Amino acid sequence: MRRKREESVRRDCLLTVALLVLATLIAYVFFVMSQLTTNIAIVYVMFIVLIARYTSGYFWGSLASVVAVIAINYFFSEPIMELNFVKDGYPITFLGIFGISLITGTTTANLKEHQQMLLESEKEKMRANLLRSISHDLRTPLTGIIGASQACLDNPDMDRAELRQMLKSISEESNWLLNMVENLLSITRIGSGETLVKTSLEPIEEILYESIQRVKKRYPMADIHLELPDAILMVAVDSILLIQVVINLLENAIKYSGTTKPILVTVSKKEKWVLVRVRDYGRGIPIEQMKHLFDGTYICTDNRSDSKRGTGIGLSLCKTIIEAHGGEIGGKNHTRGAEIYFLLPMEDEEDGSKNTDIDY
Repeated sequence: MRRKREESVRRDCLLTVALLVLATLIAYVFFVMSQLTTNIAIVYVMFIVLIARYTSGYFWGSLASVVAVIAINYFFSEPIMELNFVKDGYPITFLGIFGISLITGTTTANLKEHQQMLLESEKEKMRANLLRSISHDLRTPLTGIIGASQACLDNPDMDRAELRQMLKSISEESNWLLNMVENLLSITRIGSGETLVKTSLEPIEEILYESIQRVKKRYPMADIHLELPDAILMVAVDSILLIQVVINLLENAIKYSGTTKPILVTVSKKEKWVLVRVRDYGRGIPIEQMKHLFDGTYICTDNRSDSKRGTGIGLSLCKTIIEAHGGEIGGKNHTRGAEIYFLLPMEDEEDGSKNTDIDY
């Protein structure tokens, strides 16, 4: 923490010095061309605003205001290259310049501080949404564990094969629960910039098969079609995190599309990217909600009691995971429903550049 503070002070100091030097050079050009100190004062005020905007707190803007008044007096007022604050008219003039510079700088700093407060407020809202989402996501495996264990307790004479199947289910759900908790912790660290995802080369088709299998266990009546290219496409990902993304997208399509029509998952190669689409054939996404799809505030509304269970924050977490892998995610409506798609860099992606002109 102390090191970060020192680096911030050093950066602000260098930025302030650099901008004041640049302001002085520009002011000198104006002075040579017009000999008017009013233009010079305007130049310094502009740079004081920039200093206040791009440094922390009020100190650097206030310091820049003092330095600007001294610089105007020393470099651009008679007698040149001398400080003289007592000549007739000078005190009022320079107090005026100092007052304008100081007020402008502090106002800019205050606006920046206000923006930071709004940002913190949004973070708190996101944190609350995250907690609500976690409670929902953890409830599903916990319900399975409780149900299976209760069945074992209520039936002491249960057939050995059936008992083994129940214990296997408890083990699988427990491991999935553990992975989910670890992944949620990883996501929070990713969002704060404390860590990077641990990736390994995986075939995208295996990740999709695993995701669909897990969704089928929860929704056995779901009709999910998978279309794959002829070539095996490899991606460098954390497979558990990516499986969670695909499961989230498939569950949203099942629960919120408002239809029992098949869900289509397609994979294709777009230059140096792997493009995965999850398409449903339901009611689509309201146009006015499209811009909020991944910011954690989108809520799907229907007549069911569970229609507000974490839809928006789930997509927000998907965005966090995909972007942590260097990818992109988006959503759109098609003629008969909605589609969420994401791109991941191929395993031979070396330069890390993004082609935003890809036709989705």
